[in-house]
Amino acid sequence: MSDAKLKLFADDTNLCLHDSDLTKLFSRANIGMSQLCDWFKVNKLSLSLDETCYTIFGLTHKNMTADTLYINDKVIQNVASCKYLGILIDSDLKWIEHIKYIYNKLIKFVSIFNKIRAKLPSEILRLTYFGFVHSHLSYGIEIYGNTTTNHLSKLLVLNNILLHILQHKLFKTHIIDLYNTYFTLLLLC
Repeated sequence: MSDAKLKLFADDTNLCLHDSDLTKLFSRANIGMSQLCDWFKVNKLSLSLDETCYTIFGLTHKNMTADTLYINDKVIQNVASCKYLGILIDSDLKWIEHIKYIYNKLIKFVSIFNKIRAKLPSEILRLTYFGFVHSHLSYGIEIYGNTTTNHLSKLLVLNNILLHILQHKLFKTHIIDLYNTYFTLLLLC
């Protein structure tokens, strides 16, 4: 399995393979998974089969019938997107699922920020923004930020709304002024 790329990080293990022949790819993946499972056993580690899945990247494989991937005779689930170090990677690399994931995490702050903005000093509100919003937007931006502006627009609009709320500004306030007040850059442009 020397041509496979094994990525280990804390409790996250990923096996990356590539091949233009889907049948060969699945054969190599099954061998690799078997070897990985054996390594886990020898090192007294457990593999969570319920959290184990695979994704096939690339347009050339979309209409092909895939073989099956197994670990200890258990079928591994093929998914359209998978989480890797906090980033949802979809098989088309369009980042739609990841953007939806961030959006759903941040949308709740519209209500929360509306409730707290009159009760906290402006510097605490600024720190709250960087702790709860900016950190989510900026994590992995180098990867998911390369998608289309159309996909990113809902995050940009939500971020602008949150900045308006925290800074007690009217919605006709220029966006660039909001970013300048917080000494931050437009992340999603």
